Order: sequence, then C-alpha cells, then structure tokens
Amino acid sequence: MEVTLNLLTFRSSKTIDGRKDGRWKNFHFSSQHGIIDIMRLRASQLTKDFGHRTIVKDATLSVQPGEVVTIFGPNGAGKTTLIKILATLLKPTSGKLEIEGADAIADYSDVRRALGVVIHENLAYPAFSPYENLKFFGQMYGIKQLEHRATTLLTEVGLQRFLHEPLRIFSRGMTQRFMIAKALLHAPSVLLLDEPFSGLDAAARQFVRDRIAQERQKGTGIVITTHNTELGYLAGTRFLFMIDGELEEIAQKNEIQAETLLRMYEKRLTHNAPKGL
Repeated sequence: MEVTLNLLTFRSSKTIDGRKDGRWKNFHFSSQHGIIDIMRLRASQLTKDFGHRTIVKDATLSVQPGEVVTIFGPNGAGKTTLIKILATLLKPTSGKLEIEGADAIADYSDVRRALGVVIHENLAYPAFSPYENLKFFGQMYGIKQLEHRATTLLTEVGLQRFLHEPLRIFSRGMTQRFMIAKALLHAPSVLLLDEPFSGLDAAARQFVRDRIAQERQKGTGIVITTHNTELGYLAGTRFLFMIDGELEEIAQKNEIQAETLLRMYEKRLTHNAPKGL
C-alpha cells in the first residue's frame, strides 16, 4: 500500500531539502504568496496482484487540501481494493504511497491517525452502541474530552436518539451515519469513502453530501469511489475513471458538465465491455 500524502509545497522554483525522515520533502517556497500547500495524499504507480490477477494497475493519484476526488467505476473495477490500499489496510504489490508527506507503506501505523475511512466492511462492534464504539476507538487515539466529542459527533450525524442502542439493529442509512462519525472522530486530514451513497435513501444521501462539503471547507482531502455519476459529480471537485483496475484522470469540475461526464463514462464502459455482450 503506497500513498504519498502531504508533500509540503511553497510554490516557487527554490527547493529546500527537508528532514531525513521524509516528512518534510519537496518544499517549494513562494515569496509571492508566503503559503505552504500540503498534498494530503499522493500515490504513485500502485499495483495490486492477487495470484495471477492484477486488480489495481499502476494507479497514480494526488489529493490536495479541500479537494474532493471522485473515482467513478463499475463493480469489480478495483475501486474498493484501491481504497483499502490508500487506507493502509492492504499492502500493494508495488508502488509508492505518502500521506501528509510520510511513507504510508513503511510507517502505516503512524499515518493512520491522518486517515478517516468508510468502507463496506464491519470496522466496529455490532453489539456495542455507537457511543460505546466511539469511546473505545477514541481511547485508542488518545482523544481528549472524549465523551463530549463522541456525543457531539453522534448528534451532528443525527443519531442522538440512538446513542445507546446496539449497532446491530441499525438500518443501512443509520450505520452509514455512524461510520462517518467514527471516521471523523480523530479529526483526520484525509477521508476515504468507498461507495458512500450505496443503499441509502434520498435523505441519507443528502446528509452524506452535506458532510462531505463541510469537511472540504475544513481543508480535508477526500477521495470518493462510486458508480453513481450524478451523486459523484455533485459531491466532487475533480473526477477520475477506474475501469479494469486502471485510473484515468478526466477533469476538474469547472472544466466539464455532468452530462458530458456521463457520456464519457458510458463510452468507456461500452469500449471496455467483454466482446459479445
């Protein structure tokens, strides 16, 4: 799993070599703006093989602060595998990954504090309530004023009436709200959301979109995978396609209309469909 995150950039031609531990590499000083831009995530040529099958092929991706990168792709395209690699839950066969300027493959346990992850796997305890789950995971992160933080987050995601109910009775939408609260518990700088709209009703989908927008305003770098072009377009600021394990950079949101993006996506799917279908 290789993600390059948060390379600090000062925007100038002058490069200042940073610390030897790799956390302060490739600084570019901007005397004009006096600003440091931090690349939240940077992945280079990530590949993942399972046996003789290549699921992710030379995937290259970067995410800036306040950027929402939407990756569109059909089921089986490799999106979930890519998210797991970026989340340091799965090690890539080859490639590089940095998060907040740190080597996420070599130092995966250190960079996880920067990551908030929502995937379609059980990363919590179904017999526990949402409040108990957040307290448990918050203690692992050493979060101060944890009880207040947990209650506030669960209220923000609309679960205040279910603080002490076991997760196993939650609907799909309620579970998704909880998983978002869990992902935000430690105030991560990178959010990785795998098919966040899947299986949700209209109200829950709107909630997810609103929360993504809020986190974007805070400077969080966000990656979304989805097969829903309408919702992915509304939530995103930059778009990529992933088909047969390969990432293709498409456009910034201000460069492409939703209808054009949909036509391009459908054309790619048709072109890559197995012969005879």
